[in-house]
Amino acid sequence: MNYQKEIEEVIGDWKEFLLKIFSNLEKAGFDLDEFEELDHIAYRTERLEDYKKMKEKLTMFSKVYSDKVFNGRPILICLLKSPLFFRNFSIEGLEVLAPKENNKHKEGLEHAEFVIKIPLAEFMKKYERVDFNLNAYNREENPELIVEFGDCAVKFHEQSLLEVRKLK
Repeated sequence: MNYQKEIEEVIGDWKEFLLKIFSNLEKAGFDLDEFEELDHIAYRTERLEDYKKMKEKLTMFSKVYSDKVFNGRPILICLLKSPLFFRNFSIEGLEVLAPKENNKHKEGLEHAEFVIKIPLAEFMKKYERVDFNLNAYNREENPELIVEFGDCAVKFHEQSLLEVRKLK
């Protein structure tokens, strides 16, 4: 069964969101052929109650893959029953972020995460003109490079979040 319409009713226009992501990446000069996988898109909630409601809504078209506290707040990773397709990518995961304490973010689709074909250090050197956010670059679990584009962001990893955050 195709759940794309139901997903859109819950998280919003994910196709428009990804159009914006890809447009920003192309304007910034990224070679999209270096992206191995678009493993998930992420939705941020404003309140813990919204996070809990979103978790309930997602059960009709996904299964909980991981539900853990990470960096001081709950993060839900869902494995979609039917992947989303965009360009040449098949997106199997959806991440839902609860808000961090004393941190206000607008609710909605926030970022997309790509697995890249080359090591992060090499990727960063190749795109040295890009102003990467390095806050999670030296993180032990699945380090990442982040590019922020105003109202959306892109994160780059060497390993899929679905591989890293399995339920134990």
